[in-house]
Order: sequence, then C-alpha cells, then structure tokens
Amino acid sequence: MSRNSIKRVRVAPDRWNFETEDGRLITPLGGNMLNDQHPGQGTLFQKFDAADCDRRFGIMAGLGLNVVRQAIGVNRVFDPATGLKAEGMKNWDAFIGLAEKHGVYLMLVGGYIGGNDWFDAERLADSGRQLDVDCAFWAAFAGHYKGHPAIWAWDLRNELLYWTRAHTIAAGSTEEQKVEALLKDRWPWWLETRYGTVAAMNKVYGSAFRSFTDVPGSIGFIEKPFDLCAYDFRNYLNDRGYNWCKRQCEAIRAAAPGHMVCQGNNAWLAPDQDLWLANGFHNRAVHDLFDFVTYHPYPACGCVPGGRGDPLDGGEPLKYWLSCCIGNARMDHYGKPVVVQEFGWYGGGESRFLCDLPYRSEQDHADYTRTLTDALIPHVNGFVNWPTFDMPASNDISNHGGIFTADGKPKALSTVYADLVARLNGKRQLRARATTTLTYSLLGLYTCRSYQDRMWDEFHAAIRAGQVPDVRFI
Repeated sequence: MSRNSIKRVRVAPDRWNFETEDGRLITPLGGNMLNDQHPGQGTLFQKFDAADCDRRFGIMAGLGLNVVRQAIGVNRVFDPATGLKAEGMKNWDAFIGLAEKHGVYLMLVGGYIGGNDWFDAERLADSGRQLDVDCAFWAAFAGHYKGHPAIWAWDLRNELLYWTRAHTIAAGSTEEQKVEALLKDRWPWWLETRYGTVAAMNKVYGSAFRSFTDVPGSIGFIEKPFDLCAYDFRNYLNDRGYNWCKRQCEAIRAAAPGHMVCQGNNAWLAPDQDLWLANGFHNRAVHDLFDFVTYHPYPACGCVPGGRGDPLDGGEPLKYWLSCCIGNARMDHYGKPVVVQEFGWYGGGESRFLCDLPYRSEQDHADYTRTLTDALIPHVNGFVNWPTFDMPASNDISNHGGIFTADGKPKALSTVYADLVARLNGKRQLRARATTTLTYSLLGLYTCRSYQDRMWDEFHAAIRAGQVPDVRFI
C-alpha cells in the first residue's frame, strides 16, 4: 500500500471484517513496537532516529505487514500545564509521516502522564486529577491527528489491570497501602447505590455489618466460592474500570471523530491461574466502549513448575492451550471484530516469563505460531506479534520474540507472517458459526477457582469433539 493509497480504516458493515473508507478489505497483521527496546524501559522517542524508523517501517512493509502497535511516549509530547510539546510533536509528525509513506498503520498506545508508558499502578488507581490529565492529553494529541489516515486505532493503555503495586514496590509498603485506598475509595458508595440500606445488604449477604464502610474487599482474587460480597467487589472494580475508560473514549471521539478506539487487554479469564488479569477491565464488562475487542494470550502459566506443561513441547499441553485460546476468542465476541493484538513466544535463545525458559530455536517459535494462528483464524480477525523486533535487553520473552532480529534480519517467524499476509489480507474473513453454547455463572467464575478450571476443561472437551462453542454468561 503506497502513500497515495493509504485510507482510513473502519469496521465493515458485517461487523467482523475491517475495510478502508473506499471499501477495500484489510486484516491487521504486524507487530508491537518499531524499535528493539521494551516500552516499560523507554520508547524510541527518547532518542528519536527518523532514518532508523524509516528503515524499520520499510522492513515491515517489505514482508507485507500493515500495522504496528506503538507506545506514544506521552511524557515526550504532553505537559499538563502547557499542553503539547513542540519538539516531541515534531518527532511524532515525522514518525507518522514515515508510517504513511510505507503504508503501515498505527495502533497508538497511551501511557501515564508523569509516570511509565506501560504500567503505573498508582496513576491508574487515581480517577481524580490524574484522569482529568489523561483526558486533556487525548483531547490535545488525538485532536492534532484528527482524520489522519495512518491511524488504525487509539489504544487507551497496555493491559489495564487494577493492582496495588508495581513490580518495584514491596508488599505491605506505604505505597501499596495508598494505591489500595485509592482503589477502594468508592466501594461504600457502590454498595449504598446497589442496596440502599445496610439492612438490605446484610439480608442478601447473610451478614451483620454495621455500615457500608465495614464491608471488606480484596483487590486480588480470593477463593470464596459463590460468595456474593466477593462477587460484588469484582463488579465494583469493573464499574470503576468502565467509567475510567469511558471518560477517555469520549475525549478521543470528540477530538478525532471517525477514528477507532480499542483497549489492549489481557485475557480476563485464562487457564491455570487465579482470576486477576485485566482486573477491573474485563472485556465482558467494557466491550461496548470499543470498536473492536482485543486479547493477549501467552502460554506462560503452563510452563511454571507444576504447571500443565509447555505448549511448545507439543502433545496434550499444546492441545489444551489451543482450546483455551479458541475459548478466549469465542467468549470475547460481542458482535464486533476480535483481534489477537499482542501474543507470541520466543525463538533463537533462552528466555524468561514467570520462570526460566529453556532454549528454543527460531523454527520452534515459528512452528508454534503457525499452529496457533491456524487454530485461531476461524475465530479472530487479525494478529499482531509481540514484539516486531527482538528486544535483547528485555528480561522476558521479548528478548527473542520478534518477527525480525533486533537489527532487522528476518527470523523463521517471518515466513509465518508472509503466509498470513497471503492468506488473509484483502480477503473477507468469516467467523466460524457456533454449533453449541456453553453457559457459565459469573458468580462462580468471579469467586471460585475450581469453577474456572471446569470451564476450561469443558471448552477443551467441546473443541476436541469438533464443536464450535459460543458462551453465555449469567
């Protein structure tokens, strides 16, 4: 796609495909980040090199890739007191111009003003002044690029998750206590809004609380099977997350009407772990705010000691993992496209993700990705690899996860993406029609690990039996 032919993208009338504004079908295929640095450690805008960006966009376009998901580097372009920063915007104007030149669209990921671009527990917890600043940023930055054809979508943040601490904050620290207090500040109000009186709440709970402020809530998942209070707290977090997202979606759509908005989300339910990913931002709770739904599947939990097993070893661990990835895609369909917007593994060395991971060859990585994408194609519309280029200094699978090496040489994985381009791009995608419906209680899923595990087992059994499940939550 040349500079002269790049057109703005939208969801097609069939609510499953994407198309350009002149009606050409397009499937998002690409990678996360244009450079070889993990965005938690910084972005390419700290030392912007237009020539290197030009080269990397050219490498992507040469393979037929059409999208890169890129951290904006918000603190380089915006100051809450003075607005957009001239130098940072000059670099961004050059960057977006290069993307347009090469026909590569951008999914632009917001960050935390005054904090980290990738995750900042304290700033995310603040729905007061910090959220006002976030909305001001979107109004200014999205407004600057109003109508720009190279923008696929605005992505609010990476993998939103209400949590009490960043990786560097110790458990029980004053910082953790501050974040927890912020996250719970509206819990008594939420209960009063729901129940009206403490007496009515106690009747439902079978409890004897004297006030709404006495009712406990746990940010982390706690095993209390079918406990209504624990269930309420999960819904409280989802309502909080919904309102946090809604404010920013409204700011973006007012500033840049016609551009799509999404949220790069972890799978809110995932096998072999407690319910905590996307805490407060479950796709089932926030999906109506966005133009398409995303999820980010990684097989890390099966690889830890005592886990189900590494899918790259093949056999039953791989079969189970594929069923669960299909299950995630099916449960996250809400009448709009589902995009695997961040996913992958590693090849060409050793790595780490929750635990030390053994050497895998580039071909191991490519074979796994081909198997996964083949399984998911009937259930999703788009694949965006993590990352685009190897990130050697990263301490997780980013170090060997790229489609290309850090300096841009094609890895074995590049052949998988070349085949995906040939197979998918410009062709109408069809979501597989369901042959069965699986029904699950949100009360059970939100409070009981064994109930979650049963769901995944039933997904696996249905898919291995040749069924295509949809999901109904009650």
